[in-house]
Amino acid sequence: QNLPKIRKMSDTITISNDFGFVIAVAAASGIVVWTQGFAVMPARKAAKVEYPNFSVYPIKTDEERLYMCAQRAHQNTLEAYPGFLAALLGAGLLYPKTAAALGAGWCVGRVGYGIGYRTGDPKKRVNAGTFTAYISFLSLVGMGVVGGIKKAAF
Repeated sequence: QNLPKIRKMSDTITISNDFGFVIAVAAASGIVVWTQGFAVMPARKAAKVEYPNFSVYPIKTDEERLYMCAQRAHQNTLEAYPGFLAALLGAGLLYPKTAAALGAGWCVGRVGYGIGYRTGDPKKRVNAGTFTAYISFLSLVGMGVVGGIKKAAF
């Protein structure tokens, strides 16, 4: 018979104690997301945007502009968050200290991004924080891909 042979896979994953740093950064990143959401609330109140409305178009007042900028800073962070966590945890399994440092860089960068965006001038969202967050994220993705391929023994 031409049946495929079944290989028993018995690889053990050993998680370094240093992975605790990765867990701490993952938890701290939740604070970053939460504080960006918290920054939306006073802007929403000042702009008189009632729930469940999410946005204001067309923007007519400075308060509405500040609200929309705060809302977008938070929403964009939420959009990036699942990919960040996946990259952080994946890279952290193989390179925990480096991944934790890059994860902390992403957190600091997202704070800077949010501060810039919440000025009311969307162009100010592109700042040193933005670049720090993107470089950190792309580094984590690269580490996860390269480390995963090495681990898979390709």
